[in-house]
Amino acid sequence: MTVLQVDDAVPRLREAFHRGRLIPFLGAGFSMPLRLPSWTELVAWMAERLGWEPELFALHGTAAQMAEFFALEPNALDELVHEMTVRFDGAEAQARRRDSPTHRALAARAWRTIYTTNFDRHIEGALADAGKPCQVLAALGDFLLPRPEHACEVVKFHGTLSRKETMVLRESDFFARMDLNAAVDQRLRADLLGHSFLFIGYSFTDTNIRYIWYRMNKLLAEQHASVLPRRSYFVSFGAGPVQPRLLERWNIDVIELDPADMSASVAALLNGIE
Repeated sequence: MTVLQVDDAVPRLREAFHRGRLIPFLGAGFSMPLRLPSWTELVAWMAERLGWEPELFALHGTAAQMAEFFALEPNALDELVHEMTVRFDGAEAQARRRDSPTHRALAARAWRTIYTTNFDRHIEGALADAGKPCQVLAALGDFLLPRPEHACEVVKFHGTLSRKETMVLRESDFFARMDLNAAVDQRLRADLLGHSFLFIGYSFTDTNIRYIWYRMNKLLAEQHASVLPRRSYFVSFGAGPVQPRLLERWNIDVIELDPADMSASVAALLNGIE
């Protein structure tokens, strides 16, 4: 069981980064400085569109289940994706991104690949703000395109708002991805063979990312590797005794940051890498 403080973690991350072997894997928490709407807010919006009281609507299932229910109405999925695009990628959020220390620190590094389960365009936007080219990979066709020189490949693991057919949004979308055979999953298989992942913006209770960890470990086991894979890292603001021991099964160390200013702590960690 390993819980790393920043001074212990940075040299390990720096070594992996300079060898081209470190890949960020970013969740919703990474965009906290942008004050994007939560799933609770989006479920409330769906409830109001259907004429329900939001509190009552939310009692009937998870966010993915309620998105599934909402999408049964004609054109409702298009309306939901449009609303998410307005709220996630609007002018106010873009302005906050340009002032976000976490996004600036991320874009300042010369990453070859970044993974994210976020639907919004703020990772690509942060790279553009820094004058860096990127290529979004969300579906098979994206992998067939020529890669711009020196471009960072942003793997949108759960799809992108600009193409709703790629989004893992409803419960059925999650079920369809459980075998991890989509193009982005095949890319993950390849990257697992020689890279360390740095997970930022996820909670210990996020079932989706835990399933990805489980599958990552299973995929590695299926390679019949004779050596242990590179360690991966999970950023936390209070690990406790239980989760680090559970993550050890999946070859993941916990990096514990100062919770007093979460954005500043994440930015300092990223800035320390290079």
